[in-house]
Amino acid sequence: MDIELARTFLQVVRTGSLLAAADKLHVTQTAVTARIKSLESQLNCRLFERNKAGARLTADGQRFLGYASQLVQTWEAACRELPLPAGLESLFRFGAEISLGNPLVLLWATRLRQQMPALAVRAEVGEGEALQYKLQSGTLDAALVYQPEYAPGVHVETLMEEKLILIRSTQRDGPYVYVDWGPEFRRQHDSVLPQHARASLYFNLGPLALQYILQFGGSGYFRTRVVQSYLDSGVLERVERASEFSYPVFLVCARTPAGTTQEAVRILRDIVREESDWSQRWDVPL
Repeated sequence: MDIELARTFLQVVRTGSLLAAADKLHVTQTAVTARIKSLESQLNCRLFERNKAGARLTADGQRFLGYASQLVQTWEAACRELPLPAGLESLFRFGAEISLGNPLVLLWATRLRQQMPALAVRAEVGEGEALQYKLQSGTLDAALVYQPEYAPGVHVETLMEEKLILIRSTQRDGPYVYVDWGPEFRRQHDSVLPQHARASLYFNLGPLALQYILQFGGSGYFRTRVVQSYLDSGVLERVERASEFSYPVFLVCARTPAGTTQEAVRILRDIVREESDWSQRWDVPL
């Protein structure tokens, strides 16, 4: 199937009409109509109900939506990754949730390049659900997530078990900062600490919340490894007798690690075992 047919289908879905899709794709409405008809002919089903108000997905069109997205993503990934640069023999693609970007993604990518110089590395950060979708569609080899999706053919292991602890600034008074560590944390947090469920200040990214508290004061929940050196130096202090929350990080692979992936995972496990303090890695040396 021509990949442009899938791209056109997705554009019609996004814009809600063939005319608007034609404008976005810089082609005529006749060309968009022809592409959709060709796609419907190949699939032997109607994908849209078309009227003056626009185009609405049929039940078959709704079912095809996931396939079309996967087709386009897979094709675009292939275009980015093929051929490999000269001198490289294989490719490893991994992703991690945003709050793990620094230092874990940075450390892993660096070690991979140092220890496997013939390996091309593709690293990205994103939401856990999106990363696992890419893993299942074959555009990632591994993902680091907080809430794994267990499915046939998917390998899941606990990479590390951390705690979220309540800390506060010793330098300045400030508000309680709600740091959103995901659905499971929100459920537990709001049940145990209902008085903080609607805080005046909210961040969905731990590093931003930490920098806010370091600069302006306040308190909030953070991963132990990330705040340890600030606790040791006295810049932050642990709030005594405060509730703590378990915060495991999971490694998810499309299958049991083997070959290149197995070696990459070994390097990752070494990093986790060796690196006990990640606090200062937020600071960029001048």
